[in-house]
Amino acid sequence: MDLSLVELAMISGATSALGRLRTRRKLAKWQRQRPRVTPQIPTLFVHGLRGSSKTMAAMLKAAVHVGHCRPLTIHVTHAGKLKISGKWDDQAEHPLIQVTFGNNQARLAFQVRWLHEVMIYLRGQHGVQAYNAVGHSAGSVALVAYAEAFGQDTWLPRLKKLVTIAGPFNGVIGMNESHNTNFLTETGRPKIVYPRSFWLPSYADLYQRREAFPNDAAVLNIYGDLEDGSHSDRYISTASARSLRYLLGTIPASFREVGFRGAGAEHSRLYDNPQVQALVFDFLFQAPVSAVNLASVKMS
Repeated sequence: MDLSLVELAMISGATSALGRLRTRRKLAKWQRQRPRVTPQIPTLFVHGLRGSSKTMAAMLKAAVHVGHCRPLTIHVTHAGKLKISGKWDDQAEHPLIQVTFGNNQARLAFQVRWLHEVMIYLRGQHGVQAYNAVGHSAGSVALVAYAEAFGQDTWLPRLKKLVTIAGPFNGVIGMNESHNTNFLTETGRPKIVYPRSFWLPSYADLYQRREAFPNDAAVLNIYGDLEDGSHSDRYISTASARSLRYLLGTIPASFREVGFRGAGAEHSRLYDNPQVQALVFDFLFQAPVSAVNLASVKMS
């Protein structure tokens, strides 16, 4: 059986009437034990393919350094079970949550289903009604795909702010794209729309489901350009990362895009750079700032 059919069944099963009923029954069971809601808005940090707890470690450490609580870790096992480590802080306005996948090379549909389980846990156990999220690389795509699949489910936490860092929304160099083969047209649409890869959906699939993306969410898209002639951060072309703007169009309440350039904009260095971290924290935890509309930031 084609695994893509399995993936389709996983997502459609969770979003079907029966899937929604199962979700509500699980939530109702938890809420009978702890019947409450919270105004807290946690921020989820999601790594990409082959990522781990080390991926967002520097960014989380920086967040704690500026006054945020220590992160709670939700580890999703290969079997899709949640293992929680750390303590939920009832006093924190924005609890930090690191989400890690035991199978860090799982195809996107599995990650979407696992994020769904994380959201059920947050709503049922902690009364979370809204969330922010930061994704790196494929983690960015997973968060967008999750928001498209479950963004309109009123029983689950609703996306408020999303940060995507180096997202491969339309191709990965060496996987289904080559250097300097694609570009964005004047409208922002990719000249080439690549088919799905083994791990990621096609740009067309994401575009087709975009109307379900929450229209009250704010999005910050960050991309890197090494300025070495490749128009990429080594693995993700600027055209692929920047194609999110056309993909979501005017659906989000706001959309901002910032490019970082130079050696410090390499794919796996972006999230460790203090400039990127400051931009992310300002967007997530402060009032909106027009400065994040800068076209690019030079990094050494």
